[in-house]
Amino acid sequence: MVAIILPENYGPVIAVSLGAIPLLGWVHGTIVTSLRQPAKVPYPHSYATVEQCKSNAKAEQFNCAQRAHSNFLENAAQTMLFTLVAGLKYPQLAAGIGAGWLACRALFLYGYVYSGKPQGKGRYLGGVFWLLQGALWAMTLGVAKDLSNF
Repeated sequence: MVAIILPENYGPVIAVSLGAIPLLGWVHGTIVTSLRQPAKVPYPHSYATVEQCKSNAKAEQFNCAQRAHSNFLENAAQTMLFTLVAGLKYPQLAAGIGAGWLACRALFLYGYVYSGKPQGKGRYLGGVFWLLQGALWAMTLGVAKDLSNF
């Protein structure tokens, strides 16, 4: 049996990873849903066609929102796990970096969907999230090393 003792200040780690990150996912989904009808993209289609985008600016905006959401989903689960595990050893740092990741993801979403830059290039506004995600991953490896016998 393995006992996991959580640090006293682990609450913010849980709040970021299991509260705020899923909340941002809900925001993503809400934005995509709100743009679907103006874009004239019926279910089950995930994206507007190139032709639709050429004739309807809302279709391009919908595609940007959908891609931002997909990118979020591609990264959220591992970031949640990295934050939870890294927080076992570095609770304040993990919660802080996780909160920074959230802020950058919100900027990424805003830039991608609402900046008006062509081809979603406004997403670069929050692109630093990759570095923060990498830091959480590295911290997780540090925890793994501490738990290993090698």
